[in-house]
Amino acid sequence: MSHEKVTVLVPVDRLPEFYGRFGDFMLERPPAVSVAEPTTSLHQVGTPPAWADEPGAVDVARKFWHDVTDPGRDLLRVLISGAERERAEVYTPTELVEATGARSTQAVAGIFGGIGRVIADHGLPTYDYAPGKRWHFVWDWDPKKRTYSMAPGMAAVLREVGA
Repeated sequence: MSHEKVTVLVPVDRLPEFYGRFGDFMLERPPAVSVAEPTTSLHQVGTPPAWADEPGAVDVARKFWHDVTDPGRDLLRVLISGAERERAEVYTPTELVEATGARSTQAVAGIFGGIGRVIADHGLPTYDYAPGKRWHFVWDWDPKKRTYSMAPGMAAVLREVGA
């Protein structure tokens, strides 16, 4: 099979979505259908997803963690460690490359896109973070600053399952 190099411009705030969809394309998988959870207000950064506080959250997290790739686990472990500090850490893609050995900032976005696919495959709910925009919030990200972090409550659930 021959390959052709393709370059496209993608809005920065949609890079994780792009890499997730590109991964689906390369694996010849149909796009995931996300299960939306109705919300009355916007998600606040630093707040764990509602499912993390529900009975059975540890079982859900265990199944999710089992399906995350090793590079995905490496990224999430950095965010977990940052969330456990007295003052929660926020990471740039470059800092995540340095902390994990990922090849590039684009690789970081692609790995997070793959984790997003696992989240969708597990039917975890999405939440509004801006009018008309939804995210799952296993990790938080600021599309304008291109930074990543994790809510301490989410980190605690993942630590409980061995992260």
